[in-house]
Amino acid sequence: MRIILARREYCLTCHQCALACSVNHTSSKDILEALSSQERAAARIFIISNEHQSGVVTCRHCLGAPCLKACPTQAIERDAFTGAVTIKEELCIGCRDCLLACPFGAITLEKGKAVKCDLCQGHPACVEACPTGALRFVDVEEESQSRRQKALTKLFPLRRKR
Repeated sequence: MRIILARREYCLTCHQCALACSVNHTSSKDILEALSSQERAAARIFIISNEHQSGVVTCRHCLGAPCLKACPTQAIERDAFTGAVTIKEELCIGCRDCLLACPFGAITLEKGKAVKCDLCQGHPACVEACPTGALRFVDVEEESQSRRQKALTKLFPLRRKR
């Protein structure tokens, strides 16, 4: 399963990710056309910051997805192929149970319907737009294995023979 990994130490709070996300969820998928037609779509990624640090909030597509379990109409489902947790807008009744269930605050309402990151069908616009690489689209297992290996290398560096 692949998710968006946000590394806050690289985030400049430029909001390019949110803009790209919003434009990608318009019918034109083009910023100039979206602006000229005044078509607006809510971003599904949020930048939070204070005077000391910044970070990105986006859906983690949790394995035990609390939002999926909380939805009374089964509007939230997991894609069997990609593992992404998505919302079927036509089934959403805007009850907000998923908003309350999400431990990351990654779900909002747009026009009375819940919206959240859908991973842009496997090509996240936010990742492509990020100028610093603060956002990466990673395989969870590969990233976990890589982090374990780095930790082991730091804990047990190879000793050179003399």
